[in-house]
Order: sequence, then C-alpha cells, then structure tokens
Amino acid sequence: MILTAGIAVPVLIHLWHRRPGRVLKISSVQLLAASSVRHARSWRLSEWWLLLLRCLLILLLALLLACPVWRKPITARNTKGWVITEKAVYPAFSQRIDSLMGAGFQLHTADTSFTLLQHPSALPPDTSALSYWQLLQMLPQKIPADLPVYLFTSNRLARFEGIKPDVALALHWYAATPADSVDNWNGYTYLTNNDSLRILKGHSTPAGTTWQIQDTLQQGDTTALYCTIYTDKYLADARYLEAALQAVQQYTRRKIKIQTIRQRDALPAKQDWLWWLSDSSLPANARAARIIRYASGTAQPLTAWIAGSAIPLYKRLPVKDTAAVLWKDSYGAPLLTQQTLYIHLDPSWSELVWSSEFPQRLLDLMFPAVPDKKHDRRMIDPQQLQQPSIQPAAKVASIPQQETSLENINWILLFLIFCMERYFSFKSNKKSV
Repeated sequence: MILTAGIAVPVLIHLWHRRPGRVLKISSVQLLAASSVRHARSWRLSEWWLLLLRCLLILLLALLLACPVWRKPITARNTKGWVITEKAVYPAFSQRIDSLMGAGFQLHTADTSFTLLQHPSALPPDTSALSYWQLLQMLPQKIPADLPVYLFTSNRLARFEGIKPDVALALHWYAATPADSVDNWNGYTYLTNNDSLRILKGHSTPAGTTWQIQDTLQQGDTTALYCTIYTDKYLADARYLEAALQAVQQYTRRKIKIQTIRQRDALPAKQDWLWWLSDSSLPANARAARIIRYASGTAQPLTAWIAGSAIPLYKRLPVKDTAAVLWKDSYGAPLLTQQTLYIHLDPSWSELVWSSEFPQRLLDLMFPAVPDKKHDRRMIDPQQLQQPSIQPAAKVASIPQQETSLENINWILLFLIFCMERYFSFKSNKKSV
C-alpha cells in the first residue's frame, strides 16, 4: 500500500510541467518591445494517456513486490483430484500417474508446499526428510475431504516416523520399493580384550535388519577404554556398578579397564569414564571424556518405576538439571541426565542393581546404538497405508484454497506497459520539437 502512493510522483511531474510559450506571427516591429519573460505553466493534466501509463508502471511494480497470488477454492466440482508423487518413485508408477493426469488430475510435489506442476519432468529431486505421516497430516488443510487423492511414495520404514494420523480423506496410497533395497555396512569396530578387532556388520533388506559379529586379528594396537569409579562411603554402590561394568565387558568383549579408588589424589590424570559416587564436589583437576556423579540433596521417598520397565523406585534426590534426560521415572521426572544421577545404586533406593536390565542400560549408555536412516532398508507393512473410513465434520470451518502465482503475468504486463510508455513519451517529445 505504501508503494502505491508512488503514483503521486508522475501526477506532480505532470502538474508542474512547463510548456514552451506559443510563437506568434507579428507584422509590426513595435510589438517587439521588451517585456518580461513568462513561461506557460498549466495546472491542467496534459498527455493523460502518458500519465496513466506511468501510474500503471508504479502500481504493477508495487504489485510485483507484494508477490501476488490468485486464490481459487478447491472443490470436487472444479478439480478432478490430486496426484502427489516423488521423483524417485515416478518410474514405478509412470503409467498410472500419466493416466490420472490425462483424466484431469493435478500433479503436486510431495512436500509441505504441494506445488502444482504441469509435467512429471518438473518433479524436484528427493531431498526432503519429512515423515510421510506429517505429510499426510497436512493434506486436510489443503484439500476438501471428498477430493480424490493419489499418493505415490516409497515404502521405506525410515520415512514413516511418528504417529499415524487419522484423516478424513478420499486417499489412495501406493508405495514402491526403491532400487537400492539392500545395504551392507560396518556398524561398530573396536578392540576386544584379546587384542582382536571386532566388527559389527549390518545387513538391511525390506524384510528387516540383521547384525553379525566378525573378529579379525589386529597387531600392534592395545587401545583400551578406561573407567574409574570413585567413592568415599558408598562402597556397596561401587561394587554393584563394577559388577555391571564387568558384565558389559564380558558381553562386548571390549578391552575395558575398570578401577575403583577411594582417595581423591589417586584419580588418574585422564580417563574415558569417571563415575563419581560421592556427595562431595568434583575436584578441579578431574579429567574424563564423560563424568557421571551423584546429585546432592536430601533423599525423598518415592513410589514409582523406572520408565520403560517394571523396576520399582523407593527414593530419589531433588532434580536440578533437566537437560539431556537419559533415564526417567514413571512420572516423567529425570533419573539420569548427561552428568547427574538422581538415585543411588543401592537396593534401598531401587531394584535396579538386582535387575538384569542394569548392565543393558549401562551398555546403551556407554555404547549407544546410533540409528542411521541411510542404511535402513526395511519396508512398512502395506496394511498400515490403508486409511479407515472416517466421516468428515458436518461443518467445514474454511474451504481449502489453491494459490496460483501471478508473478509471470505481472512481469509481462510490466514489460508491455513500459514499452508503451517509452513509445508515447518518444512520440510526444518528437511532436514538441
């Protein structure tokens, strides 16, 4: 709106325009007496067509900067239906997609914008990592419930993250297996306690993902993982933790060096893991790649369980840090964060130390299995793509609108008006000369 006020500029120029005086033919020399020089100024609009063209130029420029779009309601009466597909799966469904487009269906991209395309060759590269469930959840905001939608995607399970939404759509979902349906990779590589190299090999297919352990001889490298347990008065806690760490070492056969100390000055200069089972503060010279310490405070009675298990909890410490929560109780409160443990490793606090889950939790903590979607080739069950028959709401709050950009039309009009303005301006100047 501010830019449209620019039309006042050509109007003022036209009003202030000075026209040359008229040349009169005289027959007497006496009429050539000296007189004051006057310029002909008129406050009336002249060359109104030129003024109109210049005003249109400014209005079109303001409209272009506003990114105009044409909105049209999407209904089953004026739109045959939608076809949403990805570039990678188009070859697998090319005949069906071409047939639908020939019947009048519109082609759209499989992203949050659902951009309208005129031909499958305009499909963009598949760079989106958006979950298909999220894509499905956005569709009811773009189209009415009775509009037929044909969705063509891959069946890769990694793209179906989150909760499946319940949507009221006339949806037909087709999924294809990508060409790269098998993958092999090395998940973990580490040294065992007998100096051999253990490789955890992954193999993923549409049917599932399997792992295989392979040991090979490795000479000359004795790298180990050093774990230090410090305690001053919680000796039983330290013994429970050491036993669980030994179970992790036996299971993985990693080269893990475990030591328990009770003197602060006996701390190694550097270690990989430091478990500080004490109420005292950490020394300033404590160095470790990862430190986990007991929280401070007064124990609070509790009746709960460790989340995801049936392990009961009896006591806990006040929570002060809620960042990067690793373990939670059944109420969602943190039990272990990135650096702080809010329970003691003692049977009077919980049944964790007696549970077989304790070494498993330490294994996941020390050697987390990092999910890598690029290797996952599992496919989703086709039955999960079938949408239940859901009745849409009786009253729709708003009718979905289809937006068409007017930028190209605006550029064409701007060019034509500019050419016309230059033509009339040149013609007017030539006539005045």
